[in-house]
Amino acid sequence: MKKSMIPLLAVGLTSAYTTPKPNRVISRKAFFKTCAAAAFLQEVAKPAQAFDGTGSSAYAGKSTTSKAELRKSYQRRVIADVKDFKKLGGAIQNGATDGDLWVNFFIEYRRREPDDVGRTYAAFVDLVGNKELSGCGTLLAASFAKPGKPSEGLPSVKKYNAMAKMLDPIKVAGQKGDVGKAKSAYGKASDAVQSYLDAVELPSLSDPIYD
Repeated sequence: MKKSMIPLLAVGLTSAYTTPKPNRVISRKAFFKTCAAAAFLQEVAKPAQAFDGTGSSAYAGKSTTSKAELRKSYQRRVIADVKDFKKLGGAIQNGATDGDLWVNFFIEYRRREPDDVGRTYAAFVDLVGNKELSGCGTLLAASFAKPGKPSEGLPSVKKYNAMAKMLDPIKVAGQKGDVGKAKSAYGKASDAVQSYLDAVELPSLSDPIYD
């Protein structure tokens, strides 16, 4: 296994996140344990929290304008997350299985303050969520449901669930320092991300909007 050390508080990057101990340096294995959100990805996919327990739309009672603004806010966050996903892919293609671009995508700590598109977490948690909150990926997918209807059967939600499951193998490969597996996992995840983008009516993964 490749031996490497990752500075958790990279200058100008992870200092933007609330972390327990400044200037702490941890191993690849410890970093990925800290950042991992694998447990919730392995659970049975839960209904998006855009809906309450009765299946009623969380958008019920909202004006068309407010619903449209909510969707736009989710779209902006998804676009930002996909930008970081593509940067991660560039690092993987260059043979990296750790470093700033990995941290920037997978770190789980909450940001000290939201970024310019309103993200309070890094791309991975912002996109797929964690045990406490739903990510913008599922919220955007669920926003295509008709008023009063549950979201589970929507093509967009199914594509989201498929995409979310494809991200964890990238982390596993990075933890092991296996560039080949990281590239393979990233390629499969890219296909799933593309299918998701199509389902939620966002531009193709090759579009300059993600550069």
